[in-house]
Amino acid sequence: MKNFIEKVNGKMQALYARTQKAVNNEDGVSTIEWVGLAAVIVALMFAVASAMGSQGEGLADVIVTKIGEMLKSIGS
Repeated sequence: MKNFIEKVNGKMQALYARTQKAVNNEDGVSTIEWVGLAAVIVALMFAVASAMGSQGEGLADVIVTKIGEMLKSIGS
């Protein structure tokens, strides 16, 4: 019985260690932050474009074109 309890205790400690490692792992967190920031910027662009009415269409096209150019330059 003592051997069984020690075995269960060892498994529980290993599970706890794996869980702590997963919780403390912050890989990819900055990516999520950048995606969130991009979503906020896009939402603001749409808000400005809708507030400007028909004038916003030209502004939105210019902004989308400039963002596309910036992304292409980053990939180069």
